Amino acid sequence: MEHTANTAAAERRASAAGVSRDFAGLDDLSTLIGAAEYGFSLLFGGDCTIQLTVEVDDDLIGGGGVLPRATLDEAVGAGLAGTPSAEVVLVRPGILLAPESATGDCRAWIQFPTPRRIPVDELIVADLLAQAFAIAVDRVVALDKASVREDQLRAAIRSHEVVGQAVGILLERHRLTPAEAFQRLRAASQNRNIKLIEIARRVIETGVEPDVA
Repeated sequence: MEHTANTAAAERRASAAGVSRDFAGLDDLSTLIGAAEYGFSLLFGGDCTIQLTVEVDDDLIGGGGVLPRATLDEAVGAGLAGTPSAEVVLVRPGILLAPESATGDCRAWIQFPTPRRIPVDELIVADLLAQAFAIAVDRVVALDKASVREDQLRAAIRSHEVVGQAVGILLERHRLTPAEAFQRLRAASQNRNIKLIEIARRVIETGVEPDVA
C-alpha cells in the first residue's frame, strides 16, 4: 500500500515538473495562471487558488486566478494571507507558496482534502514549480510591456504621417512654411478642443481649413 502511495506521489511530481516546462511556451497571463493552478493541484492533490497582482505601465492588471478577497472561502483567504513555511513535521490544512517575482506579488494556496504532512521531496518540487511560475509571469509581463510600447510607437508614426499630409496640403494651398502650417493645425486643435490628429484627418479628407474642419 505504501509502495503504491509512493509511486502515485512520484508520478504526480513528474507530471507537475512537466507542467513547469510548459510555462515556457505560454504567453498569455490567464492561460499561465490556469496552468499553474493545474500544476499545483496535480502535485498536492488539492484545490489551488492563485492570487496575482502585477503592474504594467502603472495599471494594475490581473488574470485567471485573481479573486477579490470577498469572494474567497474563509480558509482560502486565510491561507493566502499567511506566511510560507517549510515545516515538514506538522499536519497542516494546505500550503502557501509565494515565489519571488520582479513584476508583482505571486501567491498560491493549495487546500488539501484532509490535513496532512508535506514531505521534503514534495516541498522541493513545489518550490521549483512556484519559481518557474514566477519567472514565466515576469516574462509574460515583459512581453505585454513591449507590446504596449510597440503599439504606442506605431500609433505615433501613423499620427505623424497624417499630420505631415495635412501640413503638406496647407503648404501648397497657402504657401506657408512647415512651421506656420503646423501652427495653424495646432491652434485649431487647441481652440476647438479637438485632437491634433483629428483636425489633420479632417483637413485631408474634406479639404476644409483647420479652423472649420
